[in-house]
Amino acid sequence: MISTADRARDLRARAAAAEQAAADSFDRSDTDGFVSQWASSTTARELRLKADLAEAGDLAEFPALFDTEGNLVAAKWIETRFGWSWGILATDDPRSRFTGWFNPSKAQDPQRRQATDARRGYQVGLVLAPAAAKLQGSGTGLAGALTVHPVIYRTDGGFSRDVEIVTAADYRSES
Repeated sequence: MISTADRARDLRARAAAAEQAAADSFDRSDTDGFVSQWASSTTARELRLKADLAEAGDLAEFPALFDTEGNLVAAKWIETRFGWSWGILATDDPRSRFTGWFNPSKAQDPQRRQATDARRGYQVGLVLAPAAAKLQGSGTGLAGALTVHPVIYRTDGGFSRDVEIVTAADYRSES
């Protein structure tokens, strides 16, 4: 089995090769090769992110929903047609149905935000969960390419109790 350090080193070498491919394309064709230059640069960014994740043991910090006592709540942070919201799960299975919704306060003042969320029975903290990286974007054709960027996502389906709690308190108060 390949070690974490070797995997990260391999990913960084592949990222450097992709960056070199972009530079070589520019040297050969100036901006006429912009699509292959974009693709090589985007691949390099994705590979560097994957290397960072490998060095972190394929774990990353993600927001998680807690009750006001600091207990993890079975919920997933999902995009709805009305924006992002916490979908409260019927069971610990991340594929279970939603039984309710929680929209965190958007108040700028940390105390007001925390008090509003607490009145609703929740607080948003952070957990360390299994993660991977992928390219994500929207749109089609070359216009859609402008939105493509590497992102980190949870590999546990969006909820698991088998995570490390970083903080059950509102992490947003630090920003």
